[in-house]
Amino acid sequence: MDTVGKKALKAGTWYTICTFVLKGLSFITMPIFARIMTKTDVGAYSNLISWIAILSPVLTLDLYTAVNLAHFEFEDEIDQFMSTIVLAGTMITAALYGIASLFMDQITSWMGISEYMFHVMFIYLLVHPALSTLHVKFRVYMQYKGTIITSLVPAIISVLLSLLLVVLVPEDEQLSIRVISYHGVWIAVSLAIYIYIVMKGRCFRLSFVKFALPIALPMVLHLMSNTLLTACDRVMITNFEGKEANAMYSTAYSCAMIVNLLWASVNQAWAPWVYEKLHREEDKDIGVVARPIILIFAGGVLMLTLLAPELLLVMGGRKYMDAVGVIPPVMLGYIAQMLYTMYVNIEFYYKRQKQIMMGTFAAALLNIVLNLIFVPIFGYVAAAYTTLAGYVALFFIHYLFVRKMGKSGIYNLRFNITVLVISCVLGISMTMLYDLNILRWILVGAVGLFVIGFVWTRRKALVRSLKKKDIEGILKICKLM
Repeated sequence: MDTVGKKALKAGTWYTICTFVLKGLSFITMPIFARIMTKTDVGAYSNLISWIAILSPVLTLDLYTAVNLAHFEFEDEIDQFMSTIVLAGTMITAALYGIASLFMDQITSWMGISEYMFHVMFIYLLVHPALSTLHVKFRVYMQYKGTIITSLVPAIISVLLSLLLVVLVPEDEQLSIRVISYHGVWIAVSLAIYIYIVMKGRCFRLSFVKFALPIALPMVLHLMSNTLLTACDRVMITNFEGKEANAMYSTAYSCAMIVNLLWASVNQAWAPWVYEKLHREEDKDIGVVARPIILIFAGGVLMLTLLAPELLLVMGGRKYMDAVGVIPPVMLGYIAQMLYTMYVNIEFYYKRQKQIMMGTFAAALLNIVLNLIFVPIFGYVAAAYTTLAGYVALFFIHYLFVRKMGKSGIYNLRFNITVLVISCVLGISMTMLYDLNILRWILVGAVGLFVIGFVWTRRKALVRSLKKKDIEGILKICKLM
């Protein structure tokens, strides 16, 4: 096993642990917020978070994404590059903040947020890209310790502080306290990182900006469109059915986020490893390693889909149980997301950001149109199925793009489609078992015993690979499923 593979396995393990702890804080505290705050406040908070996610690429240009490729071009000047893009991003966001402030009343009314939310959002977006820039550098160089420190500490403080204050204040102040306390911690940490990056790099070079813009600009629409696939549902539900319906949808949606969390953690290590393999022209290794990842991920999604009622009961309580139908299509959408992301990684390495943008924009547009048609008719549950349709469309779109590049042979299309179709059929069928608790738990137990038996029969080979930090060795063992 080469050094890169060993570092990727170690970094990937810690990224996964770190991300699970981070999201675990949200999973642990969300049931408390759902029970303490009113449905209207829960929906309003979800609406704000959705708008921040949607507007972040537009208001900041997400210049930090260029660090992934800049380390190949400017390895000896990476600090100067980071200083430049952080300063450039602030100039852009500040200018847009000033313009938006002139029309604040109209904008806040249209977005369904208050004036203080408007200012919190912009101040957060002014400085938070600095933290994202540092995290990309840590991931590129597989410096997982830095990621853990700068992620876990502010995450723990922000979540616990907002929870403590929400419990202590009157009901009519809970929403504002949660917004200000949570984002206030991240603003303070991001500002400190901002100052650190600028002081260390002490540089603003137009050549770096010219390098970053062609990479970041096409990705802005991609990232915004990708966010629209997940966030616009909540905004549109708020507009069509109100904040309480959004609270129902958002709470159920959050139960499925554990799946997104798992893939995001894996991809943080997977993507840099793929880039290195492509750089060394070892394309065949990628497909070999991908198959067991796909199988294990899809199996985990189906297992969690079986447990959807219990997840929702824990996360929101009985008052949210009517939204259980949201969970299966959202979880299945993450399988399609995992598959299309594998193709996007290839496109990103070969600097095909424009086609990435086109594909994601097309899928987001499809999602919006489907929401406009079906949400008013079938309610908020329809938004989950339109999101699934958007992710499936993205999978085929990005496959066609990679095929046009002559790189479609890296992954096995027939295998990927088979996994996706079988997963969707099984996942949607599981909704009929939600009232048959005994049968569901028998199935869960059977699958659990199978997994335990599989690991037990291959325990020696797995232990050897873990000791050697052999990522391909571990995943080739999984391929024997």
